[in-house]
Amino acid sequence: MPTLVQNERLHCHRKLCLHGLSLDVSCQVPSLLREFDRVTAPFIVSELPAGFATLGSVRPYIQSEVLRHLSSSASRLPQSDPWLEVYHDEDRFWIVDERWGLAEINLLRGQWRSWVLDGARANPLQQIEGAMLWPMAQLLRSRGLHLVPAASVARDGWGALILSGFAIGGELELAMRQGYRVVGQRWTAARMQDGRIELLHVPGVVEPETPPRLRGLGAGEMTSWIDPVTEIRGCSQSHAFCNAVVIIEPGRRSDPRIRELTVNDAREMLRRRWPIAEIHPSRRAGQLSSQLAQLCRCASAQLSRLSGDLPVILESLRETAGIHTMA
Repeated sequence: MPTLVQNERLHCHRKLCLHGLSLDVSCQVPSLLREFDRVTAPFIVSELPAGFATLGSVRPYIQSEVLRHLSSSASRLPQSDPWLEVYHDEDRFWIVDERWGLAEINLLRGQWRSWVLDGARANPLQQIEGAMLWPMAQLLRSRGLHLVPAASVARDGWGALILSGFAIGGELELAMRQGYRVVGQRWTAARMQDGRIELLHVPGVVEPETPPRLRGLGAGEMTSWIDPVTEIRGCSQSHAFCNAVVIIEPGRRSDPRIRELTVNDAREMLRRRWPIAEIHPSRRAGQLSSQLAQLCRCASAQLSRLSGDLPVILESLRETAGIHTMA
């Protein structure tokens, strides 16, 4: 018979206060418990405050259980992500991702269930991102907190959100070694606060850049990923206000380039390049990208084949922080 300690390692249950919002989450997939612990550890509380709490669970795929939670009348929604299928039936949505599994999201009840395939091709970090952070992002958006798969940094009261479709771990680590503090390495939480956009910490690691590849397309080995926060003293902070958005163009070229965007151009580019799909569009859907375009200085950047461009780009924007090109 399993001991209490063994049971704890087979089923982790956490009460969380994520930047002021209550969540009750659990993970029953032993291979994901390490990543589950790492993501949730900073937000654990002993008791949840009275009121609404988002509920979520990550479970192993059991066909008989999954079938009970599907709907024969669900219709497929169009998606630009080739790895993602989204289905809809009233207030329930299902996401199917062949890299890790599927999830049911109930927007009305504020809860989700994810089922992870045995032998999923994604590594444990990517499985937790798909099975937990992605559904959380859909549910927390309506409560005013946006979870975005993007890095964020700050320096001397100036903050920037960095959107990139490929790994920039080396660039980010170099920026941290040159005086920038990281708020989020892979994911960042964001919300409106007193008329400004606040960037909030989400635990993460950085992905190696050699060889360059699109985020999420390969499983990778977790042992090759690094957490510079544990190696560089004082290189992290819990929050910052966003002054700039840097949109990294795909691929690397011979020379680095940066192009500042007008508000209208920034709004359109952020809409097209937003790194997470938003199911069930509502008044809040797309709101953050539009607010970023309006309130922050936005730039499109091209990195060279040599690492070290990101700190230079950030400094060029920070040193001229008072200038914001308008439409």
